[in-house]
Amino acid sequence: MADTTDTVKIENLLQFFSDDEAFRGSVKLSEPLSKHTTMNVGGSARIFLEPNDSESLVFAVRKFLEVKISFFVLGGGSNVVISDVGLDAVISTRKLNEVTADPSDAHVLGIGCGASWGSVISFCRKSNLGGFEGFTGLSGTCGGALYMNATCFGLSAADNLVSVEYLDLSDMQIHVYEKNDSDWGYKKSPFQVNVLADGMLSPFIILSAKFRVHDGFDADLSEKCIASRKEKGHFRSPSSGSAFKNDASNGIIAGKVIDECALKGFSVGGAQIAPWHGNFIINPNRTAAASDVRKLSEKVREIVLEKTGISLESEIIFVGKF
Repeated sequence: MADTTDTVKIENLLQFFSDDEAFRGSVKLSEPLSKHTTMNVGGSARIFLEPNDSESLVFAVRKFLEVKISFFVLGGGSNVVISDVGLDAVISTRKLNEVTADPSDAHVLGIGCGASWGSVISFCRKSNLGGFEGFTGLSGTCGGALYMNATCFGLSAADNLVSVEYLDLSDMQIHVYEKNDSDWGYKKSPFQVNVLADGMLSPFIILSAKFRVHDGFDADLSEKCIASRKEKGHFRSPSSGSAFKNDASNGIIAGKVIDECALKGFSVGGAQIAPWHGNFIINPNRTAAASDVRKLSEKVREIVLEKTGISLESEIIFVGKF
């Protein structure tokens, strides 16, 4: 926990964000982060901001850096598990969710970092635009998917990417990144660099992105993707999606390896390997602590390494003090 000095800083910030016209959005104290993550675990944010626009987000970042309050930028919370201790400050991107077609080119979409993939798919369906059908049913936000280079059904977040607008904390300037194919790989992006202390993951904060799409929404493909997710049990219980990365180049499918180690249904505390899928860690009764998820993840890695010699890499990002 932070000391009294930090408590005073946060109380002062609450008043500052509430009164200053430069910040537009909501401000909450002691906000449970279990409400904002798909695993439904984690402690509270001592101050929780939801800026209405990117200018307000940048303003909030500047203020936190100015008073030396550590903060975490949270999107859909689908790939993160935040510690039971919680965090000092969280900036949610969920209101930065605009999806628009470029006025000069209807085949280029501008998508805010906080836009859910459900809203993107809905926009594409209504506008009869194709290219993102493989992300039907994908949880999380555009910014999070780009950070992780989310990949499913043969589609990666970077496949349709044109450019990314981001804030660089090293100079506090907004830059535009033009896609370079060599920067991207399986679950790899150029924004996954220089992991910082106190829960921050990167010196880069994605604000928005442009993607190229094409005429014709493939409704059949979209339906097949959602049906496959339902069949695999993606929506049966709170989870963070795939718990471990595949290594397809070496023929390693994480769920299959975990299954072969007879770990389906294995549990630690309230966290469990899904009985129906080896690569899901679930919170079946909503009683798991974040520490249970972390311990289960580490135990599975340990058992798999001992039995097979395979070192699984976590896909879940654990944030905060464990």
